[in-house]
Amino acid sequence: MVNSDASCIGIIAAEVNSIEQRQIMQGIIEEAQQSGLKTVVFSNIYNPYEYDFALDLENRIYELMFSQQLCGLILIAESFINDILREKVREMLSRRQDIPIVIIGIYVPSLDFPNVTFINADDFSDIADITEHLVSVHGFTKIDILTGMRGNDASEQRVCGYRSVLEHHGIAFSEARVHYGSFWMDSGEALAKRYISGELELPEAILCANDYMAYGLLDTFLSGGIRVPEDVTVTGYEFIHERIFHSPILTTYQRGRRELGAEGVRILCAAVHGDPRPEFHPPSGRLITGHSCSCGVEPKQLHEELENLRTKQTYEKWNVLGTLEQELTLCGTLDELIEVLGSHQYWVRYVQNMFLCLCENWYDTKAETPSETMSCRSIMPWHKDKPAILCDHYDFTALYQYSPPLAAHYYLPLFFESHFFGYFVLEYHQPDTYDDIFRNWMKSISIGLTFLCMKNDIRYLLQCQNLAEQTDSLTGLYNRRGFESALSARMAGGDAEVYALAIKICSLKSEVLPESQAKYTLLLQKIAEVFRICGLQDCICGRTSTQTFICAGLPYDSIEDCARAGEKILAVMLHSTEICNTVGMESVLIKPALLPAGRSAADCVNDLQSMLEMQTTALAEHKRQPHAEMLYTVRNRIYHMELSNSDVICKQYSFSAGYFRQVYKEAFGISFHQDVIQARVYQAIFLLQTTVRSIASIAEACGYDDCNYFMRQFRNFTGLTPAQYRKQF
Repeated sequence: MVNSDASCIGIIAAEVNSIEQRQIMQGIIEEAQQSGLKTVVFSNIYNPYEYDFALDLENRIYELMFSQQLCGLILIAESFINDILREKVREMLSRRQDIPIVIIGIYVPSLDFPNVTFINADDFSDIADITEHLVSVHGFTKIDILTGMRGNDASEQRVCGYRSVLEHHGIAFSEARVHYGSFWMDSGEALAKRYISGELELPEAILCANDYMAYGLLDTFLSGGIRVPEDVTVTGYEFIHERIFHSPILTTYQRGRRELGAEGVRILCAAVHGDPRPEFHPPSGRLITGHSCSCGVEPKQLHEELENLRTKQTYEKWNVLGTLEQELTLCGTLDELIEVLGSHQYWVRYVQNMFLCLCENWYDTKAETPSETMSCRSIMPWHKDKPAILCDHYDFTALYQYSPPLAAHYYLPLFFESHFFGYFVLEYHQPDTYDDIFRNWMKSISIGLTFLCMKNDIRYLLQCQNLAEQTDSLTGLYNRRGFESALSARMAGGDAEVYALAIKICSLKSEVLPESQAKYTLLLQKIAEVFRICGLQDCICGRTSTQTFICAGLPYDSIEDCARAGEKILAVMLHSTEICNTVGMESVLIKPALLPAGRSAADCVNDLQSMLEMQTTALAEHKRQPHAEMLYTVRNRIYHMELSNSDVICKQYSFSAGYFRQVYKEAFGISFHQDVIQARVYQAIFLLQTTVRSIASIAEACGYDDCNYFMRQFRNFTGLTPAQYRKQF
């Protein structure tokens, strides 16, 4: 049962800008508008002959056929040129047996579902018309035919149409005059060489079963000295609008594709309304004469072709020689990108409106699936003040609030590698389609969006810093390759174990504003500087991933001393960076480790990073506990030396003193009072490491009136006096 609210017909095509699909689309849109139906077209951009899995995301566009706003579907079957994509589309169509489907193209048994109707032009009749012209108008009896692959249904139908006319006129049909090819120019080239060499007798005329094979024949005849049409007449079939590039201008045949599209809509409308199916008669085409037969070119037809060619060249120059791509890569915001696109909107031929429809999470390069909610904005300058249209990705009617009710909308995929951004939608008020060169426009938008992600995503930013072979250019430390090489050299042939510290900043955000990027970049640079402040410049230090640092070869004899070094690094880090106010001190994970002799450097790095990942998971789980957000905020304020009085906290958060102390100790394994002391000790460690101030001065700076009391508390936490700590660490 068709949804009574459905008001759109969906057109499924591949590379719908090609000339054959363009002609069908013009008939579909024209008839749909007369029938009061909206037209939404789903097409990929590249559609390679061999399925390219690197372009697989472009075929996500066909999932739109599952929208309940569709009352019927038309599939242009011949546009799908590889088996894998055909099978993908077949599987999707099998799940849409709730609405009528018309398939334009040859009959395909695997698509013959109960709700499907097949229609097609008549290859037999079309080729018969061309043959009739050669026999009746020119009086030829010796006519060869170059068709497609042997056994192919279209190839054999065209041979049958040719044969029927010969036999109708009493001309003997000969298999020797039938030549099989590939529907491509190389077939025509190969056959022409056989005539030129004398292997085959030159006939009076050669009928080619498509234009490409005819062009190969003409080009080879021209270079081989055979005159057309003086020595032999040549005709093509399908009129692909490229005959101006070959000499002489080809006589060819235009199939009734526009009428075929219109017939598809009439049949679909009847099925939608429950009416009897209208009788279908394959539409006839028309012969378009040229100089490859003695009829010559019709001036009006030639003028139209040349005018279209000049227009196409103008748009190609704008797209190829323009600076759109460069301008898009310089954009810092989505508004700027839309403004740049709007300033170049005239590059897309005859379009009335264009929409950039992005998934709500389009910028999240780590998102496993794109959001089903779309944010759609017209890029036209005269719509710049209109708000974005928020809609479900299956909601086609939402875009019509800025459009005439029967405009045609083309939905095209926006993606880059494995990241799907959304759709770009073209709107036409008259029956029309975009040009081949529009692919450049789509590439430019995808590149522009990718650059925008890089500028607004800290992960992209940090990954792009690593350009040197062995050095991390952001921090000046080793990168992973350099770190593993240096660690391998250190451990090579030795029996000694190596002490190391692994450090991870596990809360670098995926979405930050440009002004925040500088803060995070500066944070990582300051962390690298902390290693030098803490005397680790002679160790092997590297940034082995975006958020992970490892220092190996520490000058200590025990894991306990290694752990103390980690505390020193954390203390210096807290007071020399803005960690407490940015990612939070809890996001700094520091793990001491002993790297065993004989283990490879790469395995050691993997072990350390796995260990940190486990801690990251545990931290994420801990942050989901009751009051966690409040407690982490309080602790960061303590270590930032902003807070030390529990009464202030209890009053602010409406806790009793006893309950607050209880949940605090349960959360961090240390009492609030002891944590305040530890925070002061960390400040003291920082001052001991980075200044030459006296112990008394440091005690006063840490909030102690009694220097001896300060030293006792310092020793309780570190096991050393401040003087010993300064000397040893």
